[in-house]
Amino acid sequence: MNWKDSHQMANPHRLTTDQVVDLIKEETGTELSASTFRGYVSRGQAPAPVEKIGRTPLWKRSEIVAWANNRPGQGARTDIRKPRRRRAE
Repeated sequence: MNWKDSHQMANPHRLTTDQVVDLIKEETGTELSASTFRGYVSRGQAPAPVEKIGRTPLWKRSEIVAWANNRPGQGARTDIRKPRRRRAE
């Protein structure tokens, strides 16, 4: 048994970067590269890892599923505030 197999059996709710990318594709059909996902994490646009084993960051499966299903689509501007609507008087 190699390290990856023993680790997955230890806690199946923690995911490596490659497993996160596979899960996002499974949940949404969207393909992301590992480097794109790491970029999202470093900019605070994706969940932060919940723990590390050595230098390997691990994410909580439930957080990734929620994020993947609720993130804005490609090209969505998340840095612009929506204007407030005025109430009808």
